Amino acid sequence: MKYALITGASAGIGKALSYKFAEKGHNIIITARRVNELGNTKKDIESRFKVNVIVKTGDLAEDGAASRLYDDLKRYDINILINNAGFGDFCMPWEINLEKANRMLNLNVKALTELSLKFVRDHVEEDATLINVSSVGGYYLFPIAVSYCATKFYVSSFTEGIAAAVKMEGKKLRAKVLAPGPTESEFLIAASKDAVVNGKDFFTDKNAFITAERLADYTYRLYESDKVVGIVDGEKKLILKDPMFQIFTSDTKLA
Repeated sequence: MKYALITGASAGIGKALSYKFAEKGHNIIITARRVNELGNTKKDIESRFKVNVIVKTGDLAEDGAASRLYDDLKRYDINILINNAGFGDFCMPWEINLEKANRMLNLNVKALTELSLKFVRDHVEEDATLINVSSVGGYYLFPIAVSYCATKFYVSSFTEGIAAAVKMEGKKLRAKVLAPGPTESEFLIAASKDAVVNGKDFFTDKNAFITAERLADYTYRLYESDKVVGIVDGEKKLILKDPMFQIFTSDTKLA
């Protein structure tokens, strides 16, 4: 029995992804910190769809938590990994809380890297898919979110790099980057708290937001496609693209 592992699945985008992949017939393993929310999601999904849902709780921002989770799940046949867990902090770089910044690095970068590399190592020769959730902030810099954008630039380049290596060596595994724009979720509420620039709320245009459910639809389109990058543009549409970072070859001319 094959499973899709979805991190950060207790609310928002991760929860919507859980419903979408279950609706499409995938058994899922959902993980996050909040036990009750995951339990409720499991009951509801199993009552609505003919799939199996496994719940694993834990805080991936803690040292070693990602490796422990992966090793604990080795008994399951996981052929899809969606690294969705992450958070941001929208403030000017001289205002960021360093403790929060370090925790953001642990979750957005370190945990994602550990899970991705273990999954790639074990499944590179198989028909398996890695989807890492980045952001438009993983391709464009926003001064109010410098540290967050840096973590997502890492996610984008890291995942595109895996995709390039897999293609170069003719491996079966697929690696993909999802780059959402503003999406309705707890993530944005927490990250944008007190996010004020020049006396104005940084997120006043609520028309720029899409729902988590719509983003989940976009994610499944990316999953089914032969493209590496799925980025949500300013018109709130999904654009499927080939890798956006330049791959170094013997013909590459450095500036």
